[in-house]
Amino acid sequence: MKQISFMRGVLFMNRFALICNLCFLSMFILKDIKGLENYHHTISTILVLAVIAFIINIVTIAISFILYFFKSKHPFPKYLFFINIVFFIMQYYYFIISN
Repeated sequence: MKQISFMRGVLFMNRFALICNLCFLSMFILKDIKGLENYHHTISTILVLAVIAFIINIVTIAISFILYFFKSKHPFPKYLFFINIVFFIMQYYYFIISN
């Protein structure tokens, strides 16, 4: 029973990381749009999720990497794992290399 809840937790972490990664992507779109002053609560939530996406990706990819290569049954779709890796590479470049 604990293994099932752990696997669901990993699947949830991968999905949450994907949502944060989409917020990271929308951060670039929203910074160029004028007239969003009335939506500052929504914009600030998206920006916070975009910034913590890097940290969530590190944890999620580490756990998923271990499960992906050492378990025969994967608790998450492969495409979700690889999409999170692509976003992590983009975030690494944006937060570490370009600044």
